[in-house]
Amino acid sequence: MKTFCATLFLSFTALAAGAQAIEAPVKWSYAVEEAGEGQFDLVITADIIPGWYLYSQHLGEDGPIPTTISFNESGDYELLGETEEAGEKVEGMDTLFDMYIVKFKKQATFTRRIRAGEGLEEVTGYIEFMTCDEEKCLPPTEQEFTFSFRK
Repeated sequence: MKTFCATLFLSFTALAAGAQAIEAPVKWSYAVEEAGEGQFDLVITADIIPGWYLYSQHLGEDGPIPTTISFNESGDYELLGETEEAGEKVEGMDTLFDMYIVKFKKQATFTRRIRAGEGLEEVTGYIEFMTCDEEKCLPPTEQEFTFSFRK
């Protein structure tokens, strides 16, 4: 009986671990890079597990939710330009959405330049994104972020 219970417990643990990995196919990290003259690049990196994709910011309507990076308003900094994206892109007709799609595999990097005001302590916001593999998609997800400038 103890062996059966232990086996059952380990089976559920393995299933839960597998389900957890599938529920989070993207891991986010954040870095601040000094660009000079009071400007900084806010770098958001998405590490994507094999077999999954993260969609570009630049998609047409009626398809997957594009990656959107929103910064909370503050008088302590000014956003400069647009958020740039880079990484290993996959472009072409997507069988899930039956439309031309731009998506990333393995890793995507999103960079936004700011001009910092005196006393800037942090920049906050959130990322809305959607991930899919070749057969299914997970619901759109929001991930909050904070870039700290405290010394």
